[in-house]
Amino acid sequence: MKIAFVFPPIWTPHSDGSLQIWNREVTTQLSKSCETLVYSGLFEFNPHDTISGVEYRRFSTRLDNRLIKRYLHIHKAFGIKRPLFSTDLWYTAYALKIALDLRKQNCDVVHVYNYPQFAWLIKRFNPKLRVVLNMHGEWLTQIAFTNLHHRLRELDLILSCSNFITKSTAAGFPDLASRCKTVPMGVSPDLFSVADQARRRDAVVPRKLLYVGRVSPEKGVHDLLDAFELVCRQYPDATLTVVGPEWVAPRAHIVDLSLDKSLISRLAPFYEHGYLSQLKQRLSPTAAKRVTFTGLVPYAEIAKYYADADIYISPSLYESFGMSVIEAMTAGVPVVSSRAGAAPELISDRQSGLLVDLANPESIADAVIRLFRDPLLCASIARAARENVARAYSWEAIGSTLTQLYDAALTTNAPSASYAY
Repeated sequence: MKIAFVFPPIWTPHSDGSLQIWNREVTTQLSKSCETLVYSGLFEFNPHDTISGVEYRRFSTRLDNRLIKRYLHIHKAFGIKRPLFSTDLWYTAYALKIALDLRKQNCDVVHVYNYPQFAWLIKRFNPKLRVVLNMHGEWLTQIAFTNLHHRLRELDLILSCSNFITKSTAAGFPDLASRCKTVPMGVSPDLFSVADQARRRDAVVPRKLLYVGRVSPEKGVHDLLDAFELVCRQYPDATLTVVGPEWVAPRAHIVDLSLDKSLISRLAPFYEHGYLSQLKQRLSPTAAKRVTFTGLVPYAEIAKYYADADIYISPSLYESFGMSVIEAMTAGVPVVSSRAGAAPELISDRQSGLLVDLANPESIADAVIRLFRDPLLCASIARAARENVARAYSWEAIGSTLTQLYDAALTTNAPSASYAY
C-alpha cells in the first residue's frame, strides 16, 4: 500500500506542534509496512528528500501567499466574516500542485488534514484514489465551507481525533455517519517512561503542579492561576510551572464557535491586551514567587517537566483531544482536568484522573488538595492511567487502526461523484 499525507501549507511538518508530532509519528510507523510520503509547503527545506523512511515532497506557496494577502485585504474592506480558509481561495495553487503530482505517484490512499476543499480537489483529479479527510477540530459542523455536504459525500473516510468530534460530525451529516471514524492522538511511552521512572515518590514539599500547552484564553490558564492562589493558602510551599508559549488562537476560530455565551463574555477581556501579561498581573505577590512561565520548550525536553511534577492540571475550556493529558498519564503524573471536550474520553473520573467543572478554580483547587492528602489515590490513578494510555494511545495502536481503515476503504466501492461546485 502507498499512502500520501497532505499537510497544511501554512505550517512546516518538521516542528513540535501536536499535529506535527502526530504526522511524524504516524508516518514513521506506517513506513515500516507501507510506502509513505508527505506533501507540505517548501519553507527552508529541500524540495524532496526522505526522513526516517518517509518521502517528503514540498511545493512553494509563494504565489498563494501573495494572493492570500490580497484576499485578506478584500475580506477586511468588505467586512466579510467568513474565514478565508473555508473558501476555495485558500491555497488553491498548493492543492492543485499536489493533485497533479499525485497522478504520477500511484498512491492507494491520500490522507488530507483539516481542509475539505483540498480533499475534494484531489479526488476530482484522482477519482480512483481513496481520499481521507482528517479533522483535528470541529470545523465541519461550525464553519460554512464551500459546498461542504456535496464534497464530503465524494470522500471515502472522515476521521476525527476524538469521539467528541466524530459524534458531532456524524450528527451534522447523518447520511455520512458510517464514514465518520475516530483515530486519536498518541504518545511515545519510551519518551515519557523516563519521566515515570524519575518521578519523585515521596511527599516532600514543595509540591509541584504542572501545565503544558499553549498560553491562550480558551486553555483556561487564568482559572489555573486562581486555583493555585487557593492551593497556596493551605500549601504555601506549592509551586506551579506553566510550560508553553503565549500563542493566542484567533477568538473567531475557537472561542466564538465552540463555547456558550457566558464563557465567551468571560473570556472577551483577555483578547483586549496581551494574555500572558494579564496572567502575571493576576497573581498576588506571594503566588507570583511560586509560579514559573517557561515559554516554548522543545518537545524532546518536555519529559523532564513531567518527571518533576506531582500533579498535572488541564484547566481548558475547550479541548478537541488533550495531548498533554495522555503525556502526563504516561509519565505517571495524576491528572486533574476540566470536563472540556474530549477530556471525559481520556479520563475515567476518580479512576484514571479527576474531572472538574469548567471555569471553576474552586473545583480545581479542591481536586489538587484531595490528591495532596491522599497518596494512595494518587498511586492508583497513576497506575490505571498508564495502563489505559498504553492500550489505546500508543503509536503502534494508532498505526494499526489506520491501516485497517485504509484496507476497508480500498475494499469498499468508492463514493459516487456529484458535480457540485
